Amino acid sequence: MELQELAQVGEFLGGISVLLTLIYLAVQIRGNTKAVHSTAAQQTHDTLTRAYYELARDPKLNRLFRAGTKDLSSLSEDDTGQFFAFWSGTLYMAQNWLYQKNAAVLDDQLWNTFLSGMASNFHSEGFQSYWSERKYTFSDELQEWVEGIIAEPPMHAGHVILGRTEHQ
Repeated sequence: MELQELAQVGEFLGGISVLLTLIYLAVQIRGNTKAVHSTAAQQTHDTLTRAYYELARDPKLNRLFRAGTKDLSSLSEDDTGQFFAFWSGTLYMAQNWLYQKNAAVLDDQLWNTFLSGMASNFHSEGFQSYWSERKYTFSDELQEWVEGIIAEPPMHAGHVILGRTEHQ
């Protein structure tokens, strides 16, 4: 075999090697993308679970949340501050989730599932009082999302704050 033929064989084998490397990288990237999506979904789930856990664990916070959602004026100044802090923390979580959804890291179905319960409260007097005073602290994108939900009829007719749905 001449030197030129050996060079051609080497070039061919080099091309095969590059192709196999690209296939391997594609498989690794696909696996990494799935892992990133899975991690984002798990972190979102864990964060939402912690928020609900706090409401379940602390009867005072639970009562405060339900009372404030129905009638914000029924709360003391300290309780109003706690109510506002709860909603601010919850909506900052939602803002992060919205970013992840738009970056195609968080699945649309998960986004809809995680936020449907939260959004059910957006039509309440207490939330709307909070929102009118604090919406400027959130991204334009989150503001548009919340305003869009408020503009529509409630998603779940008869929704009761942290209670059973009233059947009509």
